[in-house]
Amino acid sequence: MLVVAALFALTVLARAPASWLAGALPASVACQSPSGSAWRGQCAQLLYPGGSLEGVSWALHPWPLLLGRVDLDLRSADARAPGTTRLSLGIGGRLALQELRAELPLDAGLLPYFPAGWTGQAQFALDSVEISGGRLLAIQGTVTARTLAQRNPPMPFGSFELRFAPAASASDTPITGVLSDLGGPLSVSGTLTIRNGNEYELAGLAQARTEASTELAKAVEFLGPSDEQGRRPFSLGGSF
Repeated sequence: MLVVAALFALTVLARAPASWLAGALPASVACQSPSGSAWRGQCAQLLYPGGSLEGVSWALHPWPLLLGRVDLDLRSADARAPGTTRLSLGIGGRLALQELRAELPLDAGLLPYFPAGWTGQAQFALDSVEISGGRLLAIQGTVTARTLAQRNPPMPFGSFELRFAPAASASDTPITGVLSDLGGPLSVSGTLTIRNGNEYELAGLAQARTEASTELAKAVEFLGPSDEQGRRPFSLGGSF
């Protein structure tokens, strides 16, 4: 009887309109003009705090529902920010993203926490991300910022990579990412440490290369005294 009831529920879900699933979104997220079904549907526009995406579609995996988990394959057809991922939402609100692949311009207002006044291209190649209660629990993969530059005054910085390796699963273990440059006017090496799921500290060494602009070279000098190799330490922290 349990199997029959489960199959009946899945059949009902397959025929349900997309608005059913769209209505289950958090209050801060809105699906505009949903179409299709709860099983396979699309939002003409997905609104979220600080930005929006066009043409977001999903495909629901039925069998995880029997385990109390919602699994969706998500795709963004937005020309500004194409991307794909698999999203899993478990009991208690634990959120997991698998195989997140996306690209987006930094000056399009699509990243809510990124400061204004910068240009460049962000690329996400994250194998896994886990979030619970608004706190980051784990992350693995690479985030790349290409041709990063400040608008005013104009100041090119170069390209950079932040790589998160697999870490211990203990909830009190800090998350660590290694920062390095991929060439350009600014040489950088450092470490990003995330504690308690939302407290970060970025520390490392920076050095202006010979092709750096005068403005960038002066900005680096403000970091403080250099070591024997001409590198200057930097550190910043906060919460998100």
